[in-house]
Amino acid sequence: MAEDIQNEYKTMPDEERARLKNLLEKLMENGSLFIYGDEDDTEEPEINYGCERKKDCNSVCCSFIFALTKEEVEKGIIKWNQKRPYFIAREEDGFCPHLDRKNLLCVIYNDRPIRCRKYHCCNDPNVWNDWDKGILNSNVFSHLTKKP
Repeated sequence: MAEDIQNEYKTMPDEERARLKNLLEKLMENGSLFIYGDEDDTEEPEINYGCERKKDCNSVCCSFIFALTKEEVEKGIIKWNQKRPYFIAREEDGFCPHLDRKNLLCVIYNDRPIRCRKYHCCNDPNVWNDWDKGILNSNVFSHLTKKP
């Protein structure tokens, strides 16, 4: 079913997609709609190391928007967006409030969201044109109001 919805969304005209997005955001802002991320039951291993490329990309992954799981919200450790419950919160610069900007480190590392635990940008074309050569996608920061 989710695949059918994704296919329908992809084929939707841009104007209709924008209208739907606006409607969903209004429903979230007035408290009529809450979205949780899926609980992760995959065997995919956690990424448990410091990223050697964070100085190159300014930890852009810490600016990605995603829904928290119900369990993560209930723990009360991870800040979420009051206007878009229960999506991860973002500061004015577009980055996670749990990111230490000076050292580019997560201050809640042991309690970070499952999406952060399992994501690695090396194969993400939205981040890297070529991971091995260290070539960032030229649009990697386009979603941010303030570019690093």
